[in-house]
Amino acid sequence: MITNWRSYICLFWMVSSIYWVDLKAQRSLPANPISPDTILMLNNGMGIDYYMSGRKVNLAVMEWYMHDIPSAKKDIHAALVSDQLSVVGYSAGSLFTVTGLLVYEPNQKLASNLMMIGGISLGTGIISQIISGKYKKTAVRKYNAAIRKSKQMKAKGVSYRARFGLNSRGLVIKF
Repeated sequence: MITNWRSYICLFWMVSSIYWVDLKAQRSLPANPISPDTILMLNNGMGIDYYMSGRKVNLAVMEWYMHDIPSAKKDIHAALVSDQLSVVGYSAGSLFTVTGLLVYEPNQKLASNLMMIGGISLGTGIISQIISGKYKKTAVRKYNAAIRKSKQMKAKGVSYRARFGLNSRGLVIKF
């Protein structure tokens, strides 16, 4: 029998995480995507997943697809750089924080300075990741708008051809 409140919190966390994983597993992509070139954005609860033709795409693949569209290329490049900065921030932050924890006994002043630098670096990593997500979302919207616009331009420029043929009723002309 559960007797203290910490056990209830732990139990609630375990049940809710299993429920969240089960709900995420039931999600499926839309049956008919708008266009095979369009990038779909789906919220997964912790962030946004990007899909193209039913497959999940990462930042490098999106950069490759967006190389012909200047405005989207600029935004996806900014997303790539800020994503790399977030990795640097997380790495440096974890390194300084762990080092500060290891030297806490012999030198508390140095340890507090190292952990402060580590916290600042971790915060920089979080902020860079948020900025990367915003640029990525903006780039995908610009890319989808450009693809949609190019498909509409192709549809407007279609010329009709006359087709001639014979039918049981006579000569048939189709446009």
